[in-house]
Amino acid sequence: MLEALPPLLTVAAVLLVPATVLLFTIRMPRTGSLSAGTAVLAATLTAMVALGAGLLLGQDATRAAIGAVVLGASLLAWLPAARDWDVRGLVAWALTIDVGLLYLTYVGLWTVTVHPGAWTTTLSSLLWLLEVFVFLIGVGYLWEMVDVLARRRWRGWPVRGEHHPGWGRPFVSLHVPTHNEPPEMVIETLERMLELDYDAYEILVIDNNTDDPALWRPVQDFCEQYDGVTFIHLANWPGFKSGALNYALARMNPLTEVVGIVDADYHVARDFLAHNAPLFSDESVAFVQTPQDYRDWDVSAYFRRLYHSYGYFFDVSQVSRNERNGAIFGGTMGLIRASALVRSGGWDEWCITEDAELSLRLLKMGYNGMHVDRSYGRGVMPLTFETLKKQRFRWCFGGIQILRMHWRSLMPGRRTEENQMTLSQRWAYLVGGLQWFGDLAGALFTFFLISGALDLMLGGGLVVRRLSGLLLFAAVALVLFGAARSIALVRLRSGASWRDAIGAFGLWLALGATVARASWLGLVSREGTFLRTPKIKGQPRVRDVVRGNLVETFAAVACLAMAVLVGALGGATGLAIAALLGFQGIGYGLAPINSWAAIHSDLPADLRRRRERIWAWSAAAAPAARRGGLVLAFSSVMLAGLVALAAPVGSPDVPEVGDVHGALEKKPRDGEDRPTPARSPPPEPTADPTPAPEPSSSGAGSTASTRPTQAADPTPSTDPTRGADPTQAAPAQPSSAGRPTDKPSNGGGPNKTP
Repeated sequence: MLEALPPLLTVAAVLLVPATVLLFTIRMPRTGSLSAGTAVLAATLTAMVALGAGLLLGQDATRAAIGAVVLGASLLAWLPAARDWDVRGLVAWALTIDVGLLYLTYVGLWTVTVHPGAWTTTLSSLLWLLEVFVFLIGVGYLWEMVDVLARRRWRGWPVRGEHHPGWGRPFVSLHVPTHNEPPEMVIETLERMLELDYDAYEILVIDNNTDDPALWRPVQDFCEQYDGVTFIHLANWPGFKSGALNYALARMNPLTEVVGIVDADYHVARDFLAHNAPLFSDESVAFVQTPQDYRDWDVSAYFRRLYHSYGYFFDVSQVSRNERNGAIFGGTMGLIRASALVRSGGWDEWCITEDAELSLRLLKMGYNGMHVDRSYGRGVMPLTFETLKKQRFRWCFGGIQILRMHWRSLMPGRRTEENQMTLSQRWAYLVGGLQWFGDLAGALFTFFLISGALDLMLGGGLVVRRLSGLLLFAAVALVLFGAARSIALVRLRSGASWRDAIGAFGLWLALGATVARASWLGLVSREGTFLRTPKIKGQPRVRDVVRGNLVETFAAVACLAMAVLVGALGGATGLAIAALLGFQGIGYGLAPINSWAAIHSDLPADLRRRRERIWAWSAAAAPAARRGGLVLAFSSVMLAGLVALAAPVGSPDVPEVGDVHGALEKKPRDGEDRPTPARSPPPEPTADPTPAPEPSSSGAGSTASTRPTQAADPTPSTDPTRGADPTQAAPAQPSSAGRPTDKPSNGGGPNKTP
């Protein structure tokens, strides 16, 4: 059996190439479902072509016929899952799965049947497990790709924003969290929000721990000019962004039905609320997420490829997940039902990606989420590559935190009152979390490649023996083929040029070491961790670029040098290993290259000044890890991962609807792997040299501190610095959040005239 698998694998791989080309180039009707007759015809044609290819490759007639039947039958086996796709999707999906399973079966059988020695068997087994894991991750990406390219019938929510006449217009509280933001940028965002074509909303600006009054006081002065715009400055407030958003829940208008999140740099379209707030007329909808889009992206080649690299998630992943009610809430430019937010316990402060974690809890409670496939706002992309690395580090670390917390609830099983997620929803969130480990798997694969190269140069032949010959070149071909499919998908879905699509793929590779480190630390760290980058003085130079990307530069030099050395030996095996090492090395080397490109990209004057401030700022709160320990971390990640994932997790306690303080002061969930309570308690009262002032006469500005003048009281309070229960009408007090002083507002929007 072992010798029969390579020819069948070759035939399947040969058929996969035209199937993929047809998937990307041919357009078919987007109506109806795939019929059984069409599937049978496709299976028959596939079997006939496979039979001919097998005979041309020198197989005997019996084996070629058996292989043809196997490949044809695989198409029919996937028909129940592919009813909503056209025949192109079915063929491409089935053949890709066939290639992966045949490869894994062959190397698995080799590992257990050939006995080259204990050391080689051990290494081969570890590498095979790594390949199985990468295959599982790849299946998730494959499903999304085929789903958006071949789907004929869309059964999810409306995918385009539109006006809904006759639907309700709930009162919306828009929350704008800020921290050390340029005041002119925040004010520009607020000016756009004041122009919304909607008459039932308020704006709450929550400044979180900005120390420099020169940054937050101009924003406060602006807010004080408008009714319906409230400014809150929180000093020494725990919980970071989540803590600030939780505070805002206790300060919003009592009539609030929907909460919206808008980042401080976003320009919001006038029809954002008019099109999306009415979607909450369906009581099952807990959140609505629109794409996060960006402006000033066409100023240079670097920012063009960065823009298109961002687009993949909302153009592909979110669209596909939405069909299975598995979309995530991404925070900014999203709306969420206020009662569901409170009932779920508010924003969790232990997770640095609190928005995505919240959407998972809401789906577990039986709510629905909705992705609207139209952009309603544009923000500012990270202006330096090092800032991009920090952002991607935070996203990955938070994703692993979510996986550690909720992995038990994502396993297949029956729906319960505590976990009402369907199997497809669990799959979407589980695979979405596991995909963060792809770059860590790539780093481990690099380790095996370097080991194999060293072994080959020393003449041992222990590590690379099973990857010699045809299968080793098949591995190279599959890596390049996967890269080509990713690039083509970016180009097709975003409209990017081939050059920009290749650049977007290169950015993913350049971020590989950062994501690998974040996924490792997400497994072993209980507290939130931030990526540290070196401070730059003056105009950045080449050495600053190298210092900021030291791990990537070292990895690139090591891989490329090893590729040259092993390639110089000649031979098929050496050239194949050299090609794979070269691919990895180029990926790592793109980090300093993109860093340099970002530095030399021309920007509008305001963004150029902001970039210069970023160069001068020190790194975030805590170092991620010593770079010297990275190799050791990679070597032990599998064992550490098993230990980390063994932590128990339970179901959330659900507070009563409207019990804001009960929700925010919730207890840790049973059995959960939580580093700290969801809401950090304030410190003991101390004398405050700058006591927080009362709200201004217009009600637009207030400050709060965790150093109150009296001990914190867990019961609802009308103290304006602590916030009142939004389910109760506020007592007579200076106007705040756009409501009269003696009774709740009846839903009027902000006064847009100073």
